[in-house]
Amino acid sequence: MKNKNKGFTLVELVIVVAIFTILLGILEPSVNSIFGFRVQRAANSIGAALDKTKTEAMNRLVGEMKLEKQDDGYYISYYLDRGKASEGRVKQDQPEKIAPAGTKIKIYTTDNEAGKEMESGDSIIITYDRESGGFRPLQQDVMTQEQINSYLEQCADIPFLDNGKNYCTKIEVRGGYRIRNLELNKDTGTYTITAG
Repeated sequence: MKNKNKGFTLVELVIVVAIFTILLGILEPSVNSIFGFRVQRAANSIGAALDKTKTEAMNRLVGEMKLEKQDDGYYISYYLDRGKASEGRVKQDQPEKIAPAGTKIKIYTTDNEAGKEMESGDSIIITYDRESGGFRPLQQDVMTQEQINSYLEQCADIPFLDNGKNYCTKIEVRGGYRIRNLELNKDTGTYTITAG
């Protein structure tokens, strides 16, 4: 009886490797476009959130945006003065997921020019100065209803709980080979989105 070899020949292995190489060449742009789409969508969502926060901050006593990373991704929520004193006026809107956990968001500030990549549990709170329209320094905490009532009873301006003079200067969104930067101008309260 002839003993049959059940292995692959060198020619068969070369053909299989060639087929995988061709398939990877076809799939790689598709995977990059998926990451690129997620990065662009996340950057656009942050920009839209900044626009909404600016509008709300100009029209209400409180208009704050919180960008935070949770275990399953990045979320944006708003804290707005709803004007109903009986129910507690400052309300948090439902957090909106803007990117999956695989996306990387890095925050640059005047205190940390090298930037810090957000980790699970990290957050930043951004709001605007009603008089100038520019950004306020980053806040440490969201304003509570009790704090607002205290200032209103004293007929005092709401000072917000800012973190000294630490401003957010840039938000970098990265996924795959794609990078989008939101450059923030603290004096005008505007931003530009650029490719990294």
